[in-house]
Formats: sequence, C-alpha cells, structure tokens
Amino acid sequence: MVVINKPDKPNYSLPKAYRPISLLEYMGKLLEKVVAKRFNWDIEQYRLISMTQFGSHPKHNAVDTVATLIHHIQATCLTGNAGALLLFDISGFFDNVNPLHATHTLCNLRFPSNICDWTLSFLTGRMASLNFGMYTSDPFSITTGTPQGSPLSPVLSTLYTSLLLEASKMWTFCNLTLYVDNGAIYATSATTTEATKTALRHYTQVYDWLMANGLEADPSKTELMTFTKECPNKNLIGGKIHRVQYDDPTQGPNWVTTVTSLQYLGVYLDHRLRWE
Repeated sequence: MVVINKPDKPNYSLPKAYRPISLLEYMGKLLEKVVAKRFNWDIEQYRLISMTQFGSHPKHNAVDTVATLIHHIQATCLTGNAGALLLFDISGFFDNVNPLHATHTLCNLRFPSNICDWTLSFLTGRMASLNFGMYTSDPFSITTGTPQGSPLSPVLSTLYTSLLLEASKMWTFCNLTLYVDNGAIYATSATTTEATKTALRHYTQVYDWLMANGLEADPSKTELMTFTKECPNKNLIGGKIHRVQYDDPTQGPNWVTTVTSLQYLGVYLDHRLRWE
C-alpha cells in the first residue's frame, strides 16, 4: 500500500491527511471482476438490493438520487406539509466492513453456501505493507474491510447494508436512501418540528444498526435541511429549526453540524438541488 499525502491539508501530522493506495495483483482483479459480474446478475435477477440504494447498483446513479429527493420535496410541499432531510456519512465504510457480518448477510440473501465460504475467504487472511517513499513497513494483517481497488468491493459493500434498507421499508412518513456510504433520511409531517423529530428518531435506529455491524456515522458530517411551502402564516408549518441534538450511543449527546431551512419556491428549488 503506497501512502501519498492529500493536497492542501492544513496539518500533515494527522493520519487523515494521507491516502493509502493498494497495489493488487492483476490476475486476482481479473477473477474478482468475473465474480462481481455474477453477483450483479443475481442482484438484478432476484432484486437483492433495495431500489433506494443508488451507489454501486446496476442501472442506478447519482442523478437518480437527486431526482428521487426532488420528487419527495415536491410531493411534500404540494400537500401543504413540511419535510426534514437528514444527511449523514458512514465513517470509513469500506475499511470497516466486517467479514463475518458480510458473509451472514449473503446467507440471509440465500446465496449458495460455497459462495458465502468463498467470500469469507476473500475478505480474511489478507496481509499488507505500507510504503512511504523509500521506507516499507513489515507485513501486517488486515482483519476488516474490503480490498481497495478490487472490482468486487463495491458490490459486497452495497450488499452489506441491504438489510438496513429492507428494515427501513417499515417506516411511516419517512424513508432512507443510500449512495454507498452516504445516507439521507427524509421525513414528512404537518410541521417542521415533528418532521425533524421523526428523522432524528429513525437516525438513531440507523446508528444502532451501524454500530451492531461494525460501522459508525461521522458526527461532523451530519446535516439537516427542512422544507416548507411558502406560506403567509408561519405557525401552520412551524418555525425555523436552529439547533438539533441527538443521542450518540458511543459519545452521548451530539449536535447536527449544519441546519438549513428552505422554502419551496417552485423551479428555483429544483435548480438549487440539481446544481448547488
């Protein structure tokens, strides 16, 4: 793994200022490409991944994510309700995928046992060395995560969170969408306050699921947006949300880092979401 520094970072004494780049055997990547194509065929044939997973999912892309969000906001405002959008980021997603949990997920999705065993073998027993310029570290074992640069890693990562998306289908007046490691919870209610409470309640459920599966959301990358139709009487849809607190299972009370309130102004909001 060749370690390079990220450009324009203020403090290069921090590990986050560097990016390790894995150099993999090309024959191994060729085999993984074949297996990844078979996985994708099964995913499409048996609909193993929810339609609300837009990343690393065949026939889905980032444009679909934005279009779905705009649809939710327009539907909310046309009915005179308020919406709350809570954005979050799964911290170190690819590096923290648990091999046992990933294999268990494949078993729950009814993949053949030999495929589950092959996947467990693929994700375990890996070794790596770090290269800094002229220095190369001693080999060390990697116990979690999917191999960086492998064609199979994005497929296994999206399958890893498939059970979370299935569980979110039971939510009412609220939905969860993912773009690999980026999540969005959109809730609707009669007021911005109640919509925000609903979004936060389900965010706590998502956080609990992530913790139980070896993952964690990054508190510094949470963002809340509330949407309301332009209305002369602000009390009908609630006032602006200024600060939002939630309970972090590991760190205790925490705050959503950014809170924004927007009024629905027709075409203006459409362009704002598409281009900004």
